[in-house]
Amino acid sequence: MSQLGRSAGLTGFMEVAREAGLEPYRLAAAAGVPRAALTNPEMMVSISGMTSLIERAAEASGLEDFGLRMAKRRSLATMGPLGLAIRQQTTLRAALQVLIDFSWTANDALTFSLADDGEVSMFRIAQAPGRRRATTDLVLGTMFRVVQAIRGSGWRPMEVRLMHGPPVNLEAYRRFYGVAPRYEQDFTGMIIRRRELDEPIAGADPAMADEALRYLELIQGPRRQRLSQRVTDLLSAQLTDKAYSVDRLAEQMGIDRRTLHRRLANEGASYSELLTAVRRDLAQTLLGGSDRPLADIADALGFASLSVFAHWFRRNFGCTASTYRARHAGG
Repeated sequence: MSQLGRSAGLTGFMEVAREAGLEPYRLAAAAGVPRAALTNPEMMVSISGMTSLIERAAEASGLEDFGLRMAKRRSLATMGPLGLAIRQQTTLRAALQVLIDFSWTANDALTFSLADDGEVSMFRIAQAPGRRRATTDLVLGTMFRVVQAIRGSGWRPMEVRLMHGPPVNLEAYRRFYGVAPRYEQDFTGMIIRRRELDEPIAGADPAMADEALRYLELIQGPRRQRLSQRVTDLLSAQLTDKAYSVDRLAEQMGIDRRTLHRRLANEGASYSELLTAVRRDLAQTLLGGSDRPLADIADALGFASLSVFAHWFRRNFGCTASTYRARHAGG
């Protein structure tokens, strides 16, 4: 089944496309996106279709920062009920936890995680494979705008990290984030000062936050009950973390490793199968979007050596990693 997302994910597309001299409705038809999705933010639309539309427009426009220009037009209101629940939380940590728990209600292909590391915290974004520069810039830029909406317009992250390679011109990115992003990293996301996560948020309304959360819980449906989906989400967000392990993942769910394996088996899934699927997606992203050495990619995916990664890659993709990169460079 195709993954779906609210057509609010196209907010800003019409304006940016037209500024670049493009015809947005013609592009939407070519990408298989309903015409109405460009003006109605509440439609559920194929995420692959929306991704294709944005990437086609970015390529046709010649604008490296196409996705960033869309992100500038985003606000918490774009996220609907989820945005309301986020804004009323009493701390940034609580707001980001709501995003982590309920992001799928707006976009089925995005997963987020937050992990403390000493005096900093790493906010990570995991996306479905096939995301290229424009859509990655859009997602990360939107998350930056979300935090700014909570912490204030003057807020800046310590670092901004992206898995794909750098643009030709960094200036637009430096102006947007207030810091120069780092590219060809192990994850896409932001490094945030840990103390900022627990400082009180002015104007938060806990009662309104509770009401918004109750509504989100009502509409979350059966997905919440599927352990396999939760494991996939956590793996997608944390696989490149050096501290990652199956025991740590089980602990995050409040169970032990044996219980994790048993409950997955009850759903007809296995941890090894889910791990392979996430590794495949991440390998496609790393190889198609950057020129990082293969040894670095093998390490990021958790393989003990380049030779082990090479054997795994050929078994899963039917070619070498170098051949795959040559075929899919840039996307």
